[in-house]
Parts: sequence; structure tokens; C-alpha cells
Amino acid sequence: MCGRYSLNLENSKSNFKKDTVTKFPKIFSFKNTDISPSSENPVIFFNNKEYLFELFKWGLSYDWLSKGRVLFNLRSETVSDKNFSKDLIMKKRCLVPFNSYFEWQNIPPLKKKFILQTKEKISYFAAVYRETNEGNEYSILTKASEQNIKHIHDRSPVIVPKKLVKQWFSDNYFGILDSLSVSINYSEV
Repeated sequence: MCGRYSLNLENSKSNFKKDTVTKFPKIFSFKNTDISPSSENPVIFFNNKEYLFELFKWGLSYDWLSKGRVLFNLRSETVSDKNFSKDLIMKKRCLVPFNSYFEWQNIPPLKKKFILQTKEKISYFAAVYRETNEGNEYSILTKASEQNIKHIHDRSPVIVPKKLVKQWFSDNYFGILDSLSVSINYSEV
């Protein structure tokens, strides 16, 4: 699962083309060490053969959800099966840049907080988005956790390596959901 993450694009500009940084100055000044659902955050999506960077609200809101609730995570294993999300995974995929994310290990009566990150300075969550009258919303896809972090939490976000970004936005995206494994480092906070 992913319920909090951090992103400092101001310090991650060197990971992007200079033209991209210049074209989206508001996005590349973004910095938040405790991003939570319902906040607006940078998202990368592909439209008209161009990568675009915009702020989207984290969490899909539907009238059938309890008031104030949003779907901030969706299971990658079933996203194609659900009526509300099957079109999103086919046509509205996006990437959510991050530097690290947080998970809480629940061992009653305690909850231990862990910070998790890849070896890259910046990484990308696989996500889907939808357009609403109030603005665009996204939800991060999750999968069963890898063995080395399963003791912290049984679900973790799907992470798309930089080398597979083009594939994520292609018609051949599904292989990423099925077989992707990215090395995650963690430490207790």
C-alpha cells in the first residue's frame, strides 16, 4: 500500500531534460516531504505524443464512496476487471514521481514507520487518472510486496523504472504490472 510519499523535484531537475524543466517551472519547484491523499501533486501523463506534467489530486472520488473517502490505491491485479477502472488502465495511465515512500508495520500495540526507496534519486509509481469537473485525480497501483519488505506491509506500490516509461505509456503496458520487480531499500524512521 502507499499512503504517504515524498517528492523534491527542485533537487531532482538533473533527472529530466532541460527543455522539460523549463517548460514546467511550477512543477519543478515542487517540494513536499509528507504527501498524503487528497493533496495536489505532480503527475506525468502522455497526450498527443507529448509527456505532460501537471498537478493532480491524489485519490479518485466517486459518488458511491462514503463522504470524504477517496481511492488513493488500486490493486494492479484487478484494475482491469473493475467497471470504474478498466477504461482508466487502458486509456488514462500516468506516472507519479517520488523520492521515497512510507509504510507502517503494524505489530500491536505498536506501529513502526519505515521509509522505503529505490536506488534511483527519483522513481515513478504506476498510476491511473480520471478527468473530473473539479480537476484531474489519480490513484497509485499496488501489488503484493516483494519478499524483502513483506514483513513491513503485504502491499506495495507498482514502481516503473525509467527504462520502462515508454512501455508504460504504450499498448504493451500490461507486462509491467505482471512481472515488474524493483529493488527497494528501507529503514525505520
